[in-house]
Amino acid sequence: MSLPDSPDSPDSPAPAGLSRGARLVLVLGGLVTAGALVFLGATLLGPPSIEDDDAAATAQLQAWKTTFETYRERNGAFPELPDGGYCLGTGYPVGTGGTANCRDYQGESFYTEEASAPLREALGTVGDLPTGIGQVVNGTVGPWVLYQPDRIDLLTAEQDFCAEPATDVWSDDKGRHVCMISLDR
Repeated sequence: MSLPDSPDSPDSPAPAGLSRGARLVLVLGGLVTAGALVFLGATLLGPPSIEDDDAAATAQLQAWKTTFETYRERNGAFPELPDGGYCLGTGYPVGTGGTANCRDYQGESFYTEEASAPLREALGTVGDLPTGIGQVVNGTVGPWVLYQPDRIDLLTAEQDFCAEPATDVWSDDKGRHVCMISLDR
């Protein structure tokens, strides 16, 4: 008499094993799944797109616009400064003159972070200031502000286009755009 579990028993199941084709399908399925996970990870963890960078630069201009408008609401006017350009924020790269500069920081038409301190101090009286600098696009970095007799222009560099509500006021053939939000004085 043989035991029911013995391999000689006609009632015992066949040894478990996958056919060669089934093993191939499982391996290919695993490779496809692994590839999809790598693609998804690279997409989610990869660098932001140019459109995202441009939208972030415009959002930063909008935050500065809100700060200027809050100052005007509380004080009846914008901070009084001579007409000209000033850096908004801190952390700009060191450029021409060995100073931290915004706008064309390595060129001849730059504004220094240090000379912009009175504007930051005045705006800081209404709350926390927006932080950080914008993206560097072909030697131009923002944001900066340009005081003019009839308006105040908030400007920054963007790579692909000016995200709304900023408008394009200057661009070159290398994809650099200077984008602006204006405030009437």
